[in-house]
Amino acid sequence: MQLRTNRVIIFIIINLLLLIILYFIPISVTGKFDLCIYKKITGNECWNCGMTRAFLSVMRLDFRGAFEYNKNVIVVFPLTAVLYTYSWYKYIVRREEKINE
Repeated sequence: MQLRTNRVIIFIIINLLLLIILYFIPISVTGKFDLCIYKKITGNECWNCGMTRAFLSVMRLDFRGAFEYNKNVIVVFPLTAVLYTYSWYKYIVRREEKINE
C-alpha cells in the first residue's frame, strides 16, 4: 500500500509541474519557426498542423481557439487524455499487482 501511495504522490507532483509548464508556453510564436516537415517540403499544411497550439489552447480552456487551430482536436485531445491516464493507471496500480505476485 505504501508503494501505491508513493506513486500517487509522484503522479500528482509530475502532473502539476507539467500543467504549470504547459500553461506558460506561448501559443503564438512570431517568426518562421515551423517544425512541420510535410509543410516545409510541400508547402501545404498536414492534418496535424496546429495541433500543439490547439492542445495548449484546450489546457487554457480556450476551446474556440483550439478548434480554430485544428478541428481534429475534438477527437485527438480526448484520446490523448485517456491514453495518458491509462498509462499512469498501469504505472500506479498494475505494477504493484506484479510486485505482490
